[in-house]
Amino acid sequence: MQLLFIMMICIIAISVIVIAMVRIRLKNKSNELSDKLSQISSYSEKSNYEQAKERLSALNEKVFIDIPTNLNNGFYGNIISATQEKDFINHYKPHFQEAYSLQKKLKAFNITPSETILKFINDFGAINRLVKQHNEGVIAFLLDTHKDFFDKCLKYPLDKQQRRSIVSEEDNCLVVSSAGSGKTSSIIGKVKYLTEIKGIAPHRILLISYTNKAAAELTERMATDGLKGYTFHKLAIDIIGKATGTKPFICDNTDSLFIALYHTLLENKAFKNSVVEYFIDYQTNEADWEQRKNERREKLSEQKNVQLKAMFPDMDGRAIYVRSEQEQKICFVLSSLGVKFRYEEPYEHQLADEMHSQYRPDFSIYFEQTGEIKRIYLEHFGVDEHGLVPAWFAKDKNITYEEANQKYNDGITWKKAAHEKFGTQLLVTSSADFHYSDIRDKLRQLLNDAGVPIQEKTEEELYDLVLPKGSKQEKAFIRLVVTFVTLVKSSCKSVREVLEQAKNANDERSVFIIKNIFQPVYDRYISALSDSNQIDFTDAILQATEICRTSHPVEYDYIIVDEFQDISVDRYNFLKVLREGNPPAKLYCVGDDWQSIYRFSGSDIALFNQFPEYFGATEINKIETTYRFGEPLVSLSSHFIQRNKAQIQKNIHSFSSEMKTELEFYSYDRRDYCKTIGELISSIPSDKSIFLLGRYSFDDYYLSFMYKGVKEGNRFYYVIGGRKIEFLTVHKSKGLEADYVILLQCNKDTYGFPSLVSDDPVLNYVLTKSDQFPYGEERRLFYVAVTRAKIKTLVLYDKRFPSVFVDEFLHPEKVSEESYVKHPNANKRWTRSADQFLLKLYNEGKSVKYIANKMGRSQTSIVMRLNKLTQ
Repeated sequence: MQLLFIMMICIIAISVIVIAMVRIRLKNKSNELSDKLSQISSYSEKSNYEQAKERLSALNEKVFIDIPTNLNNGFYGNIISATQEKDFINHYKPHFQEAYSLQKKLKAFNITPSETILKFINDFGAINRLVKQHNEGVIAFLLDTHKDFFDKCLKYPLDKQQRRSIVSEEDNCLVVSSAGSGKTSSIIGKVKYLTEIKGIAPHRILLISYTNKAAAELTERMATDGLKGYTFHKLAIDIIGKATGTKPFICDNTDSLFIALYHTLLENKAFKNSVVEYFIDYQTNEADWEQRKNERREKLSEQKNVQLKAMFPDMDGRAIYVRSEQEQKICFVLSSLGVKFRYEEPYEHQLADEMHSQYRPDFSIYFEQTGEIKRIYLEHFGVDEHGLVPAWFAKDKNITYEEANQKYNDGITWKKAAHEKFGTQLLVTSSADFHYSDIRDKLRQLLNDAGVPIQEKTEEELYDLVLPKGSKQEKAFIRLVVTFVTLVKSSCKSVREVLEQAKNANDERSVFIIKNIFQPVYDRYISALSDSNQIDFTDAILQATEICRTSHPVEYDYIIVDEFQDISVDRYNFLKVLREGNPPAKLYCVGDDWQSIYRFSGSDIALFNQFPEYFGATEINKIETTYRFGEPLVSLSSHFIQRNKAQIQKNIHSFSSEMKTELEFYSYDRRDYCKTIGELISSIPSDKSIFLLGRYSFDDYYLSFMYKGVKEGNRFYYVIGGRKIEFLTVHKSKGLEADYVILLQCNKDTYGFPSLVSDDPVLNYVLTKSDQFPYGEERRLFYVAVTRAKIKTLVLYDKRFPSVFVDEFLHPEKVSEESYVKHPNANKRWTRSADQFLLKLYNEGKSVKYIANKMGRSQTSIVMRLNKLTQ
């Protein structure tokens, strides 16, 4: 027992001695670290701060005081960028890690760290705050010091937000502008500030805009020797010319080349057959809104509203509206076989009674036999090989599946009995024939057996039936091909990549058109350019990008980009290599995502709205004062565009509270359309400028019948009431302004506003998917249209068919997610259980496309409902 006691005493004594030794060691380490921290070198970044070189050099030889002092001395009078802040932190990070580790050990032994260590740890943790305070102080100093410059560098003083964006020295600065906010003034102010205040040589500044006109205007307004505005294309061409010694030959009329190549390819039997097959088997069925308007006027039945339009007319030249895609295909086959027919013509024998209307067989076929006109019939029954109807038959009629089958088959029996009773010949096809045989072969056999003469169309005749050469239908199809090729190139993808995407998605339709139509045109296009030693504008950007990546022939301190909301992937890649250097060039990008309207040219709004993800740490400045228009247009237009939560939120206000700009919606009767426009123009003072704006270039169609058109250069006018009024598309009006704007044809129509022309689904593989809000691009385009006016915007719409945009302003209570969609389930009510299922799928991270397919609704409807449920 005594021995045990002695051992415990020894252990305790040894422990106390060890602890004492550790404490002494830790105290010594603490003192050593304190001395070390007092002697560490101060941070400096000479390369970026030549003007402070001597001062920083002297500081490095002095004893370290503390982080705040070093930060203020090292960056005296200069804004600290995110990169410099990171470098500053990394400079002291090893010392912090050593101090923090020691602090934890000291705490374990109840030793208080020295004041030097504690202050260093606290100061290091406060670096972000210290940098922010430092920058705020420097910015306030710069704005105050250069107030006179900002007041006088342009004809009028720059506003606070413009000045704040100009003094930014962040590596990446995104300036989010607004309609009429003076973004060009901000760009010119930035250039003058760099050259006159910061002493940057003009040739070290690169200024890029999107059009030759804008680039020339910037060059003229800056009037700075050694500095000129470029377009991306012009810059790319110059870089290629300088690097290779040969200026590239640009094919500037690619549309004509595509048309010529397409018509050449038509000489290839396989290509021509593929085009015909696409229109027979793969063309998407869209609701015909013109037909729907006529049906409303004629008060036709609701059932007829949802029918599908056949590709060709009947034997009398009348359009045919059938009830199913299979009947639509039968119409095409009959036409291609040269068979004369009418759709749902009354049966030749009277069968109507007080309970039943007259029997109308699906197809009445006419042909001549032995000098007489014969009539036989063709019925298409929607049953499978077992005589069973699809399940939705029952759902549509709200009856059981057994009842649906009984009712439908009773109808088949009755029709066959009627023909047997009156001795008329009936040919029959069914849905099973589409699954287990070629319907064309099936019909040819039936018609041959019935003695119907067949005059099968040649390939040339078939093509001319589908796409008459030179017709607007053929032009539209070629435009689809051109759009696909353009987007493939600007997105920096290959056709092979896109084809693989379609295959992986089991998208048979897209695979067919890409492989058999787009790929041949694309290959011929590339070969034609190569054979003629030409490149297109996208090629110029891609080639210049590669040159800059490998040899860096140009180097800049600052790169300024105008209209940045129109940036595309190929231009983004070009910009990334242009800025490479030591140090990299600083970016100053100006644009307005509310006016991003060139998606079909490849622009990707994500590159703007998610700018930091693509370029790195970014300072975002907003310029929200508009000098063009006032209330109530400011509030009305802002609320309208910001319904899309993907748009950057802004608080737009007019430079003067006294400035007033009206937004008026004006309904018209179609018969008085031109007269109405004439009356509106006559009511506007003669000294005020007016724009007539159309969503499409043909929106002035009706005006052309009543008023004289005059073309002057690239501008087009109508003489109305003795005044020359300019007509422009909304796209062309961007960047322009007038006292009054009259926006035409804001109707619910295929070519209304918003346009209801659907993108061909195949383009989904090459179009950007960053904005899924219903009619997102059309909404931005409408915003551009209404914000061109200084005094008043007049929105004209047919009082019978106001568009959903008109309803949003005048009758918001009528607008729901169904207002934006064209889908079989567009009017299907959202139930609580449907909402719960939708949110469940959404929270599981399922894509909009997956949810739409799962729930049997359009992607637009899904996005709209989610927007409502998650607000």
